[in-house]
Amino acid sequence: MVKDRETLRNLVETEQYDELRILVQEKKNRLSTLISLSYTADDPFRFRIIRATGRIVAALVQQDLDFVRTLISNLLWSLNDDSGSVGWSSPELLGEIISSRIDLFREYIPLVISLLGIRETYFRPGVLWAMGRIAAQEPSHIKPYAPYIDLYLADPVSETRAYAVWCLGQIQAPVPEEHLGHLLQDTAQVTLLDDTGRIATKTIAAMTREAAERSRQ
Repeated sequence: MVKDRETLRNLVETEQYDELRILVQEKKNRLSTLISLSYTADDPFRFRIIRATGRIVAALVQQDLDFVRTLISNLLWSLNDDSGSVGWSSPELLGEIISSRIDLFREYIPLVISLLGIRETYFRPGVLWAMGRIAAQEPSHIKPYAPYIDLYLADPVSETRAYAVWCLGQIQAPVPEEHLGHLLQDTAQVTLLDDTGRIATKTIAAMTREAAERSRQ
């Protein structure tokens, strides 16, 4: 187990995704080990794990779709009070997995959106990011929920504000005028895995300008 963790970590850090995929296909429970590496406060590394998971799952569905569906169910369960665990990064992992094959996993999208109402508000940024990730592939699944996304544009948590803005950008919805002023001056910085797979640190003001530009396209 320890050796697997070290090997998987090294492959993620060096972005050797083909080798990762081969290891997981040889022994599928390595995917759970990989996911456990995402339970960290190190955002750049966490997002690398999330990105790697999406790539591996896209390959795994060809050989064992039931295994992937069980994985999705387990991630959803980890966010339940009765699970006895804390599903750190579970919303983001769900968004990445679902967006990797929306044709197979679209029925889970409403469940992800419903997580906005979860009692543990520290999951909210991840849920908004997951919605944006899904929207980057098929905006129509998320666009009807723009009014709910707007509710988090003045949230006291910077990550929540940031991912709400980013999510609006993915569905090309305008940032409401009542929020535009304060967001364009919001210098809080967040680390983001964007729709192109790049990991970047941006201010909320910059993300707001990008979202506004997208809404005009």
